[in-house]
This record gives sequence, structure tokens and C-alpha cells, in this order.
Amino acid sequence: MSPFQIVLLVVLGGMVAFIVQAVVRGRLGRPAGAIWLIVLGVGIIASIDPNSTTALARRLGISRGTDLILYVLVLAVLQGFLIFYLRLRRVRRELTILVRRLAILEAPSNRPSDAPAPDAATGRSEA
Repeated sequence: MSPFQIVLLVVLGGMVAFIVQAVVRGRLGRPAGAIWLIVLGVGIIASIDPNSTTALARRLGISRGTDLILYVLVLAVLQGFLIFYLRLRRVRRELTILVRRLAILEAPSNRPSDAPAPDAATGRSEA
């Protein structure tokens, strides 16, 4: 085993300990923790036996294990970007609704007392 493999195994082992601790303390959900542990487990196996990635790649029709790892990482990054984009979109939508409601609540009341109050979510009068 090369010195790099030893360092890599120590780092991956530390990450496993960190993930387990985060799940136990409730800072990370169990499904996310399980996914991280699977990914780290695959990384540990690939570190111990680098030829295993080549064997798996050849079974999938890819010539090198390095290419397989690259393809999987590209897919993971694209999925991460998609999840981040969808969450950011949801937060922006919620912020827009919140700002509209706050503006309506803080707006001076210049309407006659018999006029219907605007709906806080849409800002439109019900009449």
C-alpha cells in the first residue's frame, strides 16, 4: 500500500466518523447520512483495491476505471446543481410572498373604512 493510499484511507475514515457523529447529533438526516456513508465506503474500497474500478468499468463498457469515476462525479455534480437551483428557486418564491405580505401590512391605510381589505397573499381586493 502506497503512502498516498494510507493518507487517503485516514481522510476517508475521518469523514466517516464525522458523518456518523453528525447523524447521531441530528445535524444530518439519516437518508443523507446513509448516502454519504455509501459514497465513502465505495471510496474506501476503491482506495484499497484500485483495480476494482477498472473491472467495474469494463463490465459497464467503459475502458478505464478513471473514466468511470469521472462520469459518476459529473453526474453527481449536475444533480447537486439541480437540487441547489430548485431550493434557491423555492426560497426566492417564499421570500417574494413574505415581502409582499410585509409591504401590505406596513402600507398606510388610505382606503375608506367600508372598502374590502386586500388579501395578504395576492395583494388583491376580494370585491
